[in-house]
Amino acid sequence: MAKAKKKKKDLENQEVTEETVTEASEEQAEEPHELTAEEWQDRFLRAQADLQNIRRRLGEETEERVRLRLEALLFDLIRVADYMEAALSNIPEPVQKAAQSDAFLMGITAIQQALEGVMMGHGMVFLKPGTSEEFNPEEHEAVETVVDTALEAPQMELVSRGYRIGKRILRPAKVKVITPTAPPTTPTPVDEGETEA
Repeated sequence: MAKAKKKKKDLENQEVTEETVTEASEEQAEEPHELTAEEWQDRFLRAQADLQNIRRRLGEETEERVRLRLEALLFDLIRVADYMEAALSNIPEPVQKAAQSDAFLMGITAIQQALEGVMMGHGMVFLKPGTSEEFNPEEHEAVETVVDTALEAPQMELVSRGYRIGKRILRPAKVKVITPTAPPTTPTPVDEGETEA
């Protein structure tokens, strides 16, 4: 038993000695040699470039987070603006003719204008195409197509306005497209097995 303990102790001492030798050789390998001024200059420039890249990346990430938060807020305000617009356009006639309704209507209109001012102040652009504007699928969404043979050129009728911030469309303007002729339809293929009567 004493031999086993001694053998174990010798093995531990040998491992400690090997580890110490290995650590010492690694330390010697890692010891920096005398750097020249050019090497120090190169290291400094690399560190400075890394720092600038980190700052730029952090700035871009922060800007992106702020942009996404602003878009989310403005998207929520779009719903409120829609409700305000619907409320103003659907006020019952008895309310409009009631005594002191002018002050009430002016108050509601002022609230709507203040809301739109806040939205525009944060870079929101309202998409309200005119009747003679050309349909743009990036900014407009056709909810209905109507044929009116009395027209000479296609027209659009605004159903609900759209919203854009910068180059990003938050919601396209919903429009009714009025055309002088029916849009072309694609012919349905006839099966070869069918015969014409």
